[in-house]
Amino acid sequence: MSRRAGAARAVSVVVATISAIAVVAVLGVTAAVGDQWVGRWTGATRAASDAGTREVPVEPAELVSSCPAPVALPDGADVGDEQFGATPVQTTSALAAMVAGAAELPRLTDLDGAQDNTLVDGPDAATAAGTADRVRVLHTQPSTVDPLRSAAALASITTAGDLRGLAAASCTAPSTSHWLVGGSSEVGSSALLAVQNPSSRPASVALEVFGPSGPVAVGGQAAFTVAPGEQVVTRLDSLAPEQRRLAVHVRASGARVTTSLQSQGIDGLVPAGTDLVEPGAAPAESFAVSGVVSRGEATDDDHAATMWLLAPESDGTAQVRVFGPEGQVTLRGAEQVALTAGGVVGVPLGGLEAGTYTVVVDADVPVTGAARFAVPGELTDDDVVEGTPYDVAWSAGQAIAAPQEPTSGQVALPSGADDATVVLTGVPAERGADPAGDELTATVRGLGADGTVGDAQEVTVPVGGTVEVPASAVGATSAVLVDAAAGSASVAWSVRLTAADAARTPGALVATLDPASTVVAPGGVAVRRVDAW
Repeated sequence: MSRRAGAARAVSVVVATISAIAVVAVLGVTAAVGDQWVGRWTGATRAASDAGTREVPVEPAELVSSCPAPVALPDGADVGDEQFGATPVQTTSALAAMVAGAAELPRLTDLDGAQDNTLVDGPDAATAAGTADRVRVLHTQPSTVDPLRSAAALASITTAGDLRGLAAASCTAPSTSHWLVGGSSEVGSSALLAVQNPSSRPASVALEVFGPSGPVAVGGQAAFTVAPGEQVVTRLDSLAPEQRRLAVHVRASGARVTTSLQSQGIDGLVPAGTDLVEPGAAPAESFAVSGVVSRGEATDDDHAATMWLLAPESDGTAQVRVFGPEGQVTLRGAEQVALTAGGVVGVPLGGLEAGTYTVVVDADVPVTGAARFAVPGELTDDDVVEGTPYDVAWSAGQAIAAPQEPTSGQVALPSGADDATVVLTGVPAERGADPAGDELTATVRGLGADGTVGDAQEVTVPVGGTVEVPASAVGATSAVLVDAAAGSASVAWSVRLTAADAARTPGALVATLDPASTVVAPGGVAVRRVDAW
């Protein structure tokens, strides 16, 4: 065989993506080698090349969402005089899940994969609801035909005692990186970080903890291994004590993990609120926090809403804008917020009129954050302490979708709460411009317990403003579904849950749930045969 013929020996390669430049290059080399190489093509080879790119069916990977464990006091917290017991009432916890558009009936398992239960299939969606006493994992096989709408959430209600509060969180997908902003490790507060591994491989986890003064040195306790199907709980009030504001970055290798943070506090002997902090958006130059409630508190009120910001890598400047029922509100002192690398900055949101708001942050460096608000309640006649108990709700930062992208998402509604309210805001693309009466239209639907989607309600959402829709108005008992077409602005939304406390004070317990996005799974991958040598 001549050197020329040997050099022309070809190997067929299939690639997922190839550019037109690469095709031209292959043809150019073919011409240079000569007609002898072309003559070696078989008819099948020539036909495959002539056909160009074609679609090869690929089954989408299973999607997993892991739910937090129900809230509980740290070990050793419920000790002392029974008259001042920390847990005078039991905590009740419920889990809800819904899936529409799956290729097969979804299933719920324990963290280790045991106790396999399928959801109940309905006319429009599969649903599950019931009490929760441990970590549960939702397994869903996406369809290649229909968009996948999947959501799950946990809610724990404690009407009295140190855990008094409504703590709720949406279940999240495993990842190698989670950012959680919220909680405190000061005296009277506890912050329990839970890391779960729903995979079949061990995960090596490293924690970065941030406080008001910057990164907190936590030593070797910040690195640990989470075995497959296990959960590791770390007391941040022991690992990083005396931090008024906390943020945690959880990094994992070897396997993806899920995380949540239980925040709980007391003011002397009076409950100061409990909630589950969800992971928020990764640091970026913009994010939004939906569903922040103001009761009209004064600027210097310790119970007024507040925003916490973390720029983990660089010093910078952020601008905080607030959008409410009457449009954009000027937040004095927040026009320019100085960010110190690694420091958790608090931005007071007091001074707002009573109502529900969305806070949008724009910065010149990557930043993440969350907002916290509090609502008062009452003690019962049987309580032996005096004061006003409060419950708190944490709302994590959400990535802001591009205005050219439609919005589609859902929130599962665990039982136990008295009311659920959908909060929608039109986030203008040009934050500094006057929206001048611009509006968006969002479609809100409710999912019933039998898996039936109710009639759609068209909701007008003002650009730069906030509107609320009771979940009951759309017949939502299992989940809320929201869709908005692409337009001149983005839609940020969440669901607020409320319940009564032991004194039967309406709305005295509160929490927020962030939506899960609808997923469109590709049914295949584009491939092309390329002859290389």
